[in-house]
Amino acid sequence: MSADKAAVRESADLLVEIGCEELPPKSLDALREAFYAEVASGLEKQGIAFDAAISRGFSTPRRLAALFCGVASRQPDQLQERRGPALSAAFDANGDPTPAARGFARSVGLEVEQLDRLKTDKGEWLHARVEQAGQKLDDLVYPILEQAIRQLPV
Repeated sequence: MSADKAAVRESADLLVEIGCEELPPKSLDALREAFYAEVASGLEKQGIAFDAAISRGFSTPRRLAALFCGVASRQPDQLQERRGPALSAAFDANGDPTPAARGFARSVGLEVEQLDRLKTDKGEWLHARVEQAGQKLDDLVYPILEQAIRQLPV
Protein backbone atom coordinates (compact mmCIF):
# COMPACT_ATOMS: atom_id res chain seq x y z
CA MET A 1 0.00 0.00 0.00
CA SER A 2 1.35 3.42 -0.85
CA ALA A 3 2.01 6.04 1.82
CA ASP A 4 -0.73 8.25 0.33
CA LYS A 5 -3.39 5.54 0.72
CA ALA A 6 -2.25 4.84 4.29
CA ALA A 7 -2.51 8.55 5.13
CA VAL A 8 -6.03 8.72 3.68
CA ARG A 9 -7.16 5.90 5.99
CA GLU A 10 -5.75 7.65 9.06
CA SER A 11 -8.45 10.35 8.99
CA ALA A 12 -11.85 10.86 7.48
CA ASP A 13 -14.89 13.08 7.84
CA LEU A 14 -17.41 12.18 10.54
CA LEU A 15 -21.05 13.15 10.04
CA VAL A 16 -23.41 12.64 12.97
CA GLU A 17 -27.12 13.18 12.36
CA ILE A 18 -29.92 12.78 14.87
CA GLY A 19 -33.52 12.63 13.73
CA CYS A 20 -36.08 13.83 16.27
CA GLU A 21 -39.55 15.21 16.82
CA GLU A 22 -40.20 18.80 15.81
CA LEU A 23 -37.72 21.03 17.64
CA PRO A 24 -38.84 24.45 18.89
CA PRO A 25 -37.71 27.03 16.29
CA LYS A 26 -36.54 29.46 18.99
CA SER A 27 -34.24 26.78 20.47
CA LEU A 28 -32.87 25.41 17.20
CA ASP A 29 -29.69 27.50 17.09
CA ALA A 30 -28.87 26.85 20.75
CA LEU A 31 -29.46 23.10 20.38
CA ARG A 32 -27.29 22.91 17.25
CA GLU A 33 -24.43 24.82 18.89
CA ALA A 34 -24.67 22.83 22.11
CA PHE A 35 -24.67 19.50 20.26
CA TYR A 36 -21.69 20.49 18.12
CA ALA A 37 -19.76 21.87 21.11
CA GLU A 38 -20.35 18.78 23.26
CA VAL A 39 -19.26 16.34 20.55
CA ALA A 40 -16.21 18.50 19.75
CA SER A 41 -15.32 18.65 23.44
CA GLY A 42 -15.68 14.87 23.77
CA LEU A 43 -13.40 14.27 20.80
CA GLU A 44 -10.81 16.67 22.20
CA LYS A 45 -10.94 15.12 25.69
CA GLN A 46 -10.28 11.72 24.16
CA GLY A 47 -7.36 13.04 22.11
CA ILE A 48 -9.10 12.53 18.77
CA ALA A 49 -7.82 15.19 16.38
CA PHE A 50 -10.07 16.92 13.84
CA ASP A 51 -10.01 20.10 11.76
CA ALA A 52 -12.07 22.51 13.88
CA ALA A 53 -11.67 25.35 11.38
CA ILE A 54 -13.92 23.67 8.81
CA SER A 55 -16.10 21.48 11.06
CA ARG A 56 -19.58 22.75 11.95
CA GLY A 57 -23.08 21.98 13.14
CA PHE A 58 -26.33 21.88 11.17
CA SER A 59 -29.98 21.85 12.12
CA THR A 60 -33.49 21.65 10.75
CA PRO A 61 -36.73 21.44 12.73
CA ARG A 62 -36.38 17.61 12.77
CA ARG A 63 -32.61 17.13 12.65
CA LEU A 64 -29.45 18.00 14.56
CA ALA A 65 -26.21 17.23 12.80
CA ALA A 66 -22.50 17.87 13.14
CA LEU A 67 -19.80 17.45 10.52
CA PHE A 68 -16.26 16.96 11.79
CA CYS A 69 -13.63 17.10 9.07
CA GLY A 70 -10.33 15.23 9.10
CA VAL A 71 -11.15 13.16 12.17
CA ALA A 72 -8.32 10.86 13.27
CA SER A 73 -9.19 7.17 13.21
CA ARG A 74 -7.67 6.63 16.66
CA GLN A 75 -6.08 8.28 19.65
CA PRO A 76 -2.32 8.77 19.50
CA ASP A 77 -0.23 6.20 21.33
CA GLN A 78 0.88 7.40 24.74
CA LEU A 79 4.03 6.74 26.73
CA GLN A 80 3.13 6.10 30.35
CA GLU A 81 5.63 6.18 33.15
CA ARG A 82 4.83 4.02 36.15
CA ARG A 83 6.65 3.90 39.44
CA GLY A 84 6.72 0.58 41.24
CA PRO A 85 7.81 -0.51 44.68
CA ALA A 86 10.86 0.87 46.44
CA LEU A 87 14.02 -1.14 45.75
CA SER A 88 14.15 -2.09 49.44
CA ALA A 89 10.75 -3.80 49.03
CA ALA A 90 11.41 -5.08 45.50
CA PHE A 91 14.38 -7.32 46.30
CA ASP A 92 15.16 -9.57 49.24
CA ALA A 93 18.51 -9.85 51.06
CA ASN A 94 19.84 -12.18 48.33
CA GLY A 95 18.91 -9.73 45.58
CA ASP A 96 16.05 -11.90 44.33
CA PRO A 97 12.82 -10.20 43.24
CA THR A 98 10.03 -10.18 45.81
CA PRO A 99 6.36 -10.75 44.97
CA ALA A 100 5.96 -6.95 44.91
CA ALA A 101 8.57 -6.63 42.14
CA ARG A 102 7.18 -9.56 40.17
CA GLY A 103 3.63 -8.21 40.51
CA PHE A 104 4.64 -4.75 39.33
CA ALA A 105 6.55 -6.21 36.37
CA ARG A 106 3.54 -8.36 35.45
CA SER A 107 1.21 -5.33 35.70
CA VAL A 108 3.25 -3.44 33.07
CA GLY A 109 3.85 -6.47 30.84
CA LEU A 110 7.61 -6.73 31.45
CA GLU A 111 10.06 -9.01 33.22
CA VAL A 112 11.71 -7.76 36.42
CA GLU A 113 15.06 -7.59 34.58
CA GLN A 114 13.55 -5.17 32.03
CA LEU A 115 12.48 -2.63 34.64
CA ASP A 116 14.42 0.60 35.13
CA ARG A 117 15.52 2.14 38.43
CA LEU A 118 14.32 5.61 39.35
CA LYS A 119 16.30 7.62 41.89
CA THR A 120 14.46 10.41 43.73
CA ASP A 121 15.10 12.41 46.87
CA LYS A 122 12.85 9.92 48.69
CA GLY A 123 14.77 6.81 47.57
CA GLU A 124 15.10 4.40 44.68
CA TRP A 125 12.16 2.75 42.98
CA LEU A 126 11.43 0.30 40.22
CA HIS A 127 10.22 2.20 37.18
CA ALA A 128 8.71 1.32 33.80
CA ARG A 129 7.98 3.19 30.60
CA VAL A 130 5.09 1.54 28.81
CA GLU A 131 3.65 2.53 25.45
CA GLN A 132 -0.14 2.35 25.48
CA ALA A 133 -1.82 2.05 22.12
CA GLY A 134 -4.50 4.64 21.43
CA GLN A 135 -8.10 3.47 21.22
CA LYS A 136 -9.98 3.42 17.94
CA LEU A 137 -12.54 6.12 17.21
CA ASP A 138 -15.13 3.34 16.81
CA ASP A 139 -14.74 2.48 20.50
CA LEU A 140 -14.95 6.09 21.67
CA VAL A 141 -17.59 7.76 19.50
CA TYR A 142 -20.75 6.24 21.03
CA PRO A 143 -20.02 7.30 24.63
CA ILE A 144 -19.11 10.77 23.31
CA LEU A 145 -22.44 11.02 21.44
CA GLU A 146 -24.40 9.71 24.41
CA GLN A 147 -22.85 12.37 26.65
CA ALA A 148 -23.51 15.10 24.07
CA ILE A 149 -27.17 14.16 23.81
CA ARG A 150 -27.56 14.12 27.60
CA GLN A 151 -26.09 17.63 27.78
CA LEU A 152 -28.54 19.15 25.30
CA PRO A 153 -30.37 22.12 26.87
CA VAL A 154 -33.91 20.74 26.53
